[in-house]
Amino acid sequence: MTTLHRPPLIIASLMLAFAASLAWAQTPPAKPGAKPAGKTLSGKAPAGGKLMTRDELRSCLKRLDDVNARIKDIEAQRLVLDRERAELTTAGEVLLAERANLDRQLVAVREWETRTRAHAAEVETFNKRSAEAQAAPRSQQDKLAKELATDRERLEKLRETLAADEAKLVPPYRAAATTYNERALARDAKVTDWNARNTATVDASVQQQEDRALWLNECANRPYLEDDETAIKAGK
Repeated sequence: MTTLHRPPLIIASLMLAFAASLAWAQTPPAKPGAKPAGKTLSGKAPAGGKLMTRDELRSCLKRLDDVNARIKDIEAQRLVLDRERAELTTAGEVLLAERANLDRQLVAVREWETRTRAHAAEVETFNKRSAEAQAAPRSQQDKLAKELATDRERLEKLRETLAADEAKLVPPYRAAATTYNERALARDAKVTDWNARNTATVDASVQQQEDRALWLNECANRPYLEDDETAIKAGK
């Protein structure tokens, strides 16, 4: 059966524990009438650095929303994938049990096939003996005919037994094998799909964390004017 592979996925919380700020150029004087540049998006007190323009602040806020939204999507996808993984694992265990039972049925079918081939060989030998008896001298034909009659009766009973065993063993085995193969193929298709979606989720998580790291570096600790934040939230 196909082995599920789930690469380790570590999703850190983004709300918000930020790295130390980069060094920036000295903050320019505040605009007349504006509140002091006393905030950063990380929540830490500004330690100097270039003041963000309103457009830069708008961009950083939008990037933060995008990063946070993506981590929620990734976590939701991971819950679905984990549930499906458990279901596929259970389905695999059921298939293993079905395969074990199918293998036991196959042993009986193979034994029947061996007996059937042996019977066919005996029939072939009987037919040769019957032809030879017909060509034998008349003085021997009665004796040979009696021997052939005994063997014919034995072979006929064996044929009936084999036919009964075939009806009992072969159709159920074929039906079970067909059902097993259909279920196994269906599960394999689901596993292939799961692996593809799992890989995509892992890749998305890696990209999200890279984008988060870039946001931390470029936005988190830069100071901004509270008036600009108020204006942005007002749609300006």
